[in-house]
Amino acid sequence: MTRLRHDLNHLTSVGLLVAALATGATGLIADLWDLNDFWYHTVAGYVMGGLAIAHVVFNWRVLWGYARFRLLGRARRPAAAPARPPAVSRPGSVPDLRHAIVSRRGLIGAGIGGAVGLFVGRGLRSPPPIPQGSDVGIIYHEWSKPGVIDALGSVANWGPSVPLYKRYPGATAAVLPEPDLTGGLSAAEAIAQRRSARTFAAQPMTREELSRVLHLASGISADKFGNARRTAPSSGALYPVELYPVVHNVEGLERGVYHYAYEDHALELVRAGDLRQRVVEQALMQEFLGQCGVVVFLSQILQRMRPKYQDRSYRYGLVEIGHVGQNLYVGATSMGLGACGVGAFMDDDINAMLGLDGTEEAAVYLVAVGKVPPVA
Repeated sequence: MTRLRHDLNHLTSVGLLVAALATGATGLIADLWDLNDFWYHTVAGYVMGGLAIAHVVFNWRVLWGYARFRLLGRARRPAAAPARPPAVSRPGSVPDLRHAIVSRRGLIGAGIGGAVGLFVGRGLRSPPPIPQGSDVGIIYHEWSKPGVIDALGSVANWGPSVPLYKRYPGATAAVLPEPDLTGGLSAAEAIAQRRSARTFAAQPMTREELSRVLHLASGISADKFGNARRTAPSSGALYPVELYPVVHNVEGLERGVYHYAYEDHALELVRAGDLRQRVVEQALMQEFLGQCGVVVFLSQILQRMRPKYQDRSYRYGLVEIGHVGQNLYVGATSMGLGACGVGAFMDDDINAMLGLDGTEEAAVYLVAVGKVPPVA
């Protein structure tokens, strides 16, 4: 019975070490890829907890003795047992290798080696096969696929974090009215009726309409002064998307490029001027982009995501652009306005017009919004 208890104690110690390594590795992966419900991490945690309890049960005498030693002082050591004379091997006898093979140190070493081998074997992957002549998108998609060993990238320096909110100090700010979310089509009706509008009326948009459209696109909807959340989802709540409304025809607003300040629900004037023709020319001569009330440019600041998501940041940023763009579509439709998204434009000139460097922050998408002619 004592021998069985001794063996179980050793196995529990090894299992506890392996479970702790698995819990740490899966926890790192869950944090790196923002996995809120990672089943492997949950199971590893429960197994580690169970083995920890078993370890305490098997070793409670040792733990209690150590506690007494720390609390009550060093106890008197018992007399040392006489040394056992070295065993003498008889000719033809088989040596006893049990202690050499099943020692605690041997088991722990085997456990560590097995865990490391499993981690490396499961995580290391050969370079993905990429057909010759593939476009850059395919190459990026293949190389940004996750592997377990990629979790080691979390210790690399991906640059400092950048502020969650971009500001233009000293810019003229136009505070928008509080968004009125009453009235209009329901979400289901707006989604069903959504279409891309390429014909806009000469009637100007109101500030109230622009306020509601921007709020529904990606405005702050909860905990404005705390852990703010917006109307569009974001990986890790890092929100890399910035909105730049280029105003053509909105009551009470000067024409020009504005930056949407999320915290204040306001527009910061980046540059004034009539930019209708420039937008049309740099978006491949799509005339409706100069006839709408406002063109909302969507940019992304990748450095907001790189420290957490590394190579996959660009993937997540594009996904978020899609969320915000659809919100613009549905929000405009619910109000009886027209909207049309465009991805074809000359990047360098558009970035220069918006005042972006095109590298650390770049325009990715634009959505035209405005009044539409009445249906005949």
